[in-house]
Amino acid sequence: MKLVNIEEIEINRIVQLWNKCLGTSFPITEELWVQNTVNDINLQRTGSVAVVEDQELLGFVIAKQFKEITPTLMSQEIGWIQCLLVKPEARGKGVGRTLLQNAESSFQNVKEIRLGRDPWHYFPGVPLEQPDTIKWFEYKGYTKDSIEIDLVKRVVDENPFTLSNSKDHFRVLTKEDLPQLLNFLNDVFPGRWHYEAYRYTQINSTGREFMGFFIDGELKGFCRMNDPESPMIAQNVYWSKLFSSPLGGIGPLGIDRAVRGSNFGLDLVKAAVNELMARGMHHIVIDWTQLERFYGKLGFTKWKQYQTMSKGVKS
Repeated sequence: MKLVNIEEIEINRIVQLWNKCLGTSFPITEELWVQNTVNDINLQRTGSVAVVEDQELLGFVIAKQFKEITPTLMSQEIGWIQCLLVKPEARGKGVGRTLLQNAESSFQNVKEIRLGRDPWHYFPGVPLEQPDTIKWFEYKGYTKDSIEIDLVKRVVDENPFTLSNSKDHFRVLTKEDLPQLLNFLNDVFPGRWHYEAYRYTQINSTGREFMGFFIDGELKGFCRMNDPESPMIAQNVYWSKLFSSPLGGIGPLGIDRAVRGSNFGLDLVKAAVNELMARGMHHIVIDWTQLERFYGKLGFTKWKQYQTMSKGVKS
């Protein structure tokens, strides 16, 4: 067995191994791999490696540590294992152990290592449908944290939702609204949501991926919306290959704590769903949430589940 840098492995070989291991539940495309891994400058290159034997790809791991210079609050003291895959026929031979040790040793000055939840992540945790993988990481010192879920709803041929509040509070954002969105997120939801919106504004974005909630002309809440026309592949439409008809995505969702209540949050989701239905979506996915009861009020049901896991690092 030989360790090589992940950049030495052709992307199509990586995607083939991924889909052999996970394709029935999480089918990936080369485009998504390039977006989330190859093009992420937070990639920890010394820790992102593959194991090959006789030119055969046996497995790979992707490590990340935040190093971008941005106006957002993202911790540099967290190391992320974006993914770790081993070919089924090569398991039980130390390949996974070698990959994990290499990734963990590449992190510098971190206090915690997380499985998933990285910038440009694939998963918020280990898929719950893989109990052996969860046990393996427990054996490697990782502890279980929360359970996160994805939800789904079929919306084709359904009538639009009726809002409890005036529809004048809600509209799709425009490019001119984006500075106000970033200021709002910086003030009310600093961190990951601000970072993701900041990165969105750095590409050819128009604002159409956000439903805004306004009071007296001031932005007080947002809901992200994604569809096949979005300028990036967003997390709630990663697995669109599992659907034979147009897939939309919703989330994250946030409202200023000072104005919560009066069904504003539920109406914001309704407005986003109505917009995606108007764009011709047949199904809508909400990813990485614990709010099953809240979204269940609108007919969303549990689809996928993930076990978040982490490990503290002694200084």
